Amino acid sequence: MYWQRRSNKLRARRAMSGFTLVELMIGVLIGLLTTLAVTQVLVISEGAKRTTTSGSDAQINGALALSALQRSMQPAGYGFGATPTAVGCTLTAQFNSAAVPGFPTRLVPVTITAGASGAPDSIRILASGKNSYSLPLRVVSPGYNPTVAANKDNFPVSVARGVEGPRSDSGGTVIAPGDLMLAVIGADQACELFQATADPSGATPKVNRADNAAKWNATGFPTLIYSEGNYLVNMGSFVDRTFSVANTSLQVTSLKLAADATPSYEGPVEMLPNIVNLKAMYGKDTNGDSLVDTWDNTTPTTNAGWLQVVAVRIAVVARSVQYEKEEVTTANPLWDVGAALTVTGTATCGASKCLTLKVDNLTDWKHYRYKIFDTVIPLRNMLWNS
Repeated sequence: MYWQRRSNKLRARRAMSGFTLVELMIGVLIGLLTTLAVTQVLVISEGAKRTTTSGSDAQINGALALSALQRSMQPAGYGFGATPTAVGCTLTAQFNSAAVPGFPTRLVPVTITAGASGAPDSIRILASGKNSYSLPLRVVSPGYNPTVAANKDNFPVSVARGVEGPRSDSGGTVIAPGDLMLAVIGADQACELFQATADPSGATPKVNRADNAAKWNATGFPTLIYSEGNYLVNMGSFVDRTFSVANTSLQVTSLKLAADATPSYEGPVEMLPNIVNLKAMYGKDTNGDSLVDTWDNTTPTTNAGWLQVVAVRIAVVARSVQYEKEEVTTANPLWDVGAALTVTGTATCGASKCLTLKVDNLTDWKHYRYKIFDTVIPLRNMLWNS
């Protein structure tokens, strides 16, 4: 009995003594390995989540950038596209009796400036900013003459809105004081910009201007003689926007007119982040069938050349915000433009034709993912006139 009681006590004492040092070390090791495995799974999962999320952000930014360019480009040529002889004319304007810095030099719907060595292009869009509608107004006799006192302050027109009176159906004035007006003779002559100073009225409507050296109406400006059959184009507040890519973002620079019509260029203003390249091409109808025959980025220099431009094709390259530890991009992305039409600068890529969109000028470019968004934008104001 004694030995049995002693044995029971020893077993109870051993049961109460806890883990040995070796057992504790083994337990800690198992815990560390388990923690390491769980952490590794979480890190991989979180990395995949960030990659997916950043890819979604790139898709959203690219789609929004394309949409913004489409909305801005669709009105290109509004107001003056209906007057073929105006397209491509040299723009002449004076504010405070001086040329306006940065003001466009030609009246064209879209100007593409190609980036050097694959750098992003810039796209400039011109259109009338008239809220109601803008129709060309035909100048009638005796016309405008800056050297004749009776004819230097107004442009007599057949009608003031293209129908039978100076007011629109909604009651608002189609030509209002402050509207910027373009006087057009033809593409081989300068198009001169002045500001309307009164609401047209009377049996023979007249678009009035008054000498004001501090505004758009410098003394004796416009300087040319405008006679029967020439035109006025109502540009309203004059839409002039330039889209470009800088500092990995899509930016826009816009012409702004203050309350007193003082012009200034606002920008560049960032629109969307992580846009790293922008490429554009003119779609040209070279045979007069209102269909695009060729795509290129050669800017026309003549009226006939500009009248061939009926569409613009653009590509936007969006970059994910997530920096990947491994190199996930090994070459510049390719813009597949198809093989149906002639596209300047393409190379064969399988059964199609492609253009290379440069991103390898960016820091650590191989550690980011890229997505191309492209579309064709018809210039409806040019097509409707064709």
